[in-house]
Amino acid sequence: MKNKGTKNNNSKKKPTNGKNSTVKTIKKQSTFEYLIVNIICMFLFVAFGYIAIMSFLQTSVFDQSAYSSEKIIYQLDNIALNIFCTAVFAVFVFKMKKHYDFFAKVNLRFMEVGLVVYTFLLGLIWIFSVASVPAADSQSVFETAIGAAVGDYTSITGNGEFYNSAYYNGHAYYNYYPFQLGFVFISEIVYRIFGISSSMPVQVINVICVAVAYLGIAKITKLVFKRRSIEFIAILLLAGCFQPMLFSTFVYGNIIGMCCAIWASYFLIKYFQTSKYLLLLPCAGLLVLATMAKYNNMIYLVAFVIMLTVHTVREKKWQSIAFALALCIATAGINNLIILSYESRANTKLADGVSQTMYLDMGLNDSYMAPGWYNGIALETYKSSNLDNKIADQRAWNDIKNRLDVFGRNPGYAIEFFGKKIVSQWNEPTFESIWVSEVKSHSYNVNSIGNGMYNGSLGQFFELYFNLYIQILYILFVIGIFCLFQKRKTNIETALLLLVVLGGFGYHLLFEGKSQYILTYIILLIPTAAFGMNTILEGKYTKVKEIVGKLKAIPEKKKA
Repeated sequence: MKNKGTKNNNSKKKPTNGKNSTVKTIKKQSTFEYLIVNIICMFLFVAFGYIAIMSFLQTSVFDQSAYSSEKIIYQLDNIALNIFCTAVFAVFVFKMKKHYDFFAKVNLRFMEVGLVVYTFLLGLIWIFSVASVPAADSQSVFETAIGAAVGDYTSITGNGEFYNSAYYNGHAYYNYYPFQLGFVFISEIVYRIFGISSSMPVQVINVICVAVAYLGIAKITKLVFKRRSIEFIAILLLAGCFQPMLFSTFVYGNIIGMCCAIWASYFLIKYFQTSKYLLLLPCAGLLVLATMAKYNNMIYLVAFVIMLTVHTVREKKWQSIAFALALCIATAGINNLIILSYESRANTKLADGVSQTMYLDMGLNDSYMAPGWYNGIALETYKSSNLDNKIADQRAWNDIKNRLDVFGRNPGYAIEFFGKKIVSQWNEPTFESIWVSEVKSHSYNVNSIGNGMYNGSLGQFFELYFNLYIQILYILFVIGIFCLFQKRKTNIETALLLLVVLGGFGYHLLFEGKSQYILTYIILLIPTAAFGMNTILEGKYTKVKEIVGKLKAIPEKKKA
């Protein structure tokens, strides 16, 4: 006799409506979680509602007469063209409704592999088309890494070709920016393996990391929304996001850090869904690597700690808060160990470096580039204080108080300052992805693709395309947040990347800003944007159809 309780006959049935669950999660939401995630969504809805509106009205572009200096100007858009293009996209979306069932049936494994290969090939074509050579800070990191790869540590104690001793009052570059040694460590390993003749190995790794990061976003979309159709839309949006591919020429930690942080987020979300503690190991390792590559990824650490705290309250699992504490210790400890390691190898002692207080002071002051962009204030404050953090921080705090007093006495100026700072970063649709290679030298002549992008019709096309793509992405993102509210999908899983975006928005609103810093947050918008677009496609629009039907009936009544 068969035991009917041992099998579930429905378990073998495959979903046909696109509802493909990846992880079965039925979690009771606590009041604390409800408040936290909805506050996050509310702030993002307001912030990106403003950004979406401003992206329709104007675009931040680099002044061609001072292109190499990164000077931003605010260029009014052709609003009629923006409305027309958005309308065309809306028509396209509603035409897609006829093929919506196809999204739920397409082979997503094939789509994911295709996305990785497509992204990798385009990135390779670009980096070898322009053969960019490191400059400025990336040149300092490159020189230090290739030197360390052969046992030469003079660039840690002295200065490289770009930065001269007089500029830093006789102090080495890493006395100002010791946190850069995290990426030096990663680069040194790469150059030990692939040689020190050029920076191309790191550029190739950047390309690989962009492709793997895109796969991570697709996987996260599948994990949190559990709908094949939403992942399909996310993959299409990722395929159209070319800026990170172009940014791969930048020999810095942005791309590698972004990739590691995205996959750390993937494993944390999966832990939230399954409570499998082994998932926390790759999460921790990848987050540590992300902060080594780019110290700004501490924003992910803050987001992880907040969500792990919420998870502790919801599930009463104190292991989550213990892991949050371990993450803090590991990320801070590893970065300090790397600095100590290079100090030992170079037989020197580095200063503490420019603090976040000084970066806040810089971010609240005007700049020749744009409000709150790099202006040299942090460096000058630190340098004039003879690298004494206590003195420098006190001077910075005094200046911060003065700036806040100015903002308080002139609210109109404060609104203009922060408004321009926001749009100069989030509404510069290239995010310096072309600029970072165009203003540098090249190891050989740029080919027709590079020249076309820099000075030809190809560049003009992408300038228009990037503007329209970002406008539509912001609109879909805002719609997606609204739909999360409406459908009660707000939880720590759907809101983790949103909290990272909010952290990035808040940090660069107050601290040093640049549009290139925003690049790594842009693809984090895509899962929610895809959810918003999918919700539009699923809509029945019964009332709209009734109104359209009545309007169509009016001419017939007149004829009768």
